[in-house]
Amino acid sequence: MDTIAFAYMGGKEYEWLFFEVYDRVRRFYRDVRLPINIVYAGKIILPPGTLIRVETASGFVNMYSFEAVVEALYGKLVEMRDDVNDDSITKIFGITTFPIGSRDRYFDIYKKYLGIQVNVGDYHVLALSIKPFFTENKYLFIERVFKGVLHEIGHLYGLSHCHEDCVMNPPKDIKDWDLRTPTYCNTCLRKLKNKEELMPKLQL
Repeated sequence: MDTIAFAYMGGKEYEWLFFEVYDRVRRFYRDVRLPINIVYAGKIILPPGTLIRVETASGFVNMYSFEAVVEALYGKLVEMRDDVNDDSITKIFGITTFPIGSRDRYFDIYKKYLGIQVNVGDYHVLALSIKPFFTENKYLFIERVFKGVLHEIGHLYGLSHCHEDCVMNPPKDIKDWDLRTPTYCNTCLRKLKNKEELMPKLQL
C-alpha cells in the first residue's frame, strides 16, 4: 500500500471543499482497487509574505509563492513521518486556495502553476490550486477539483496525457474539463495497476 498525505493550504472558506475532495479521492482508489492510501496531514498556514500580490493585465492577483508552497509541504511531510514513525510515507499533496506562482530570476514577472510536482530528494511534493476551478455550483466545483487531483496523482505514478475520455486527457478549457469522465480510462487504469510501486509485495 502506497501512502499519499493530503494537506490543506488556505483559510476556512474552502475547508469544506478540501474535505469533500479528500474523502472522494480516498473512496475512489478503494473502489477501483488501487493500493493507494490517502491520509490527512493537517492544515498548513503559510506565514506573512508568502502571499504575493501580482499585477496582471486583468488586475491584481494574489498568489502563493511556488518556493514557499514546496517548502511548507516538504516540512509537513517530514514532521508527519516523525510523528507517526513511518519512513515509508514519501508523498504529500497540498490543495491551495490561491494560485501558485514564481518570479523569474531575471525579469519582474511571474509564472503561474495550476498544479506542481517536485522531487525533494526521495520525497514527492505535489500541489493543486482550486482557484481556476471555481464555480458557484458546489457539486461542479468538487467535481472539477477531484478530477484535477486524479490527474496529478496519475502523473505521480508515471501516466502520460491520454486521448480518451479520461482525467489524464488535458482539456482545451474548463467547459471541456466539465465533460470529462471523473475517472481513468481502462488503459490508464491498467497501467496504474501494473506500476511496480503499487504491486502487492511478496512475502518471502
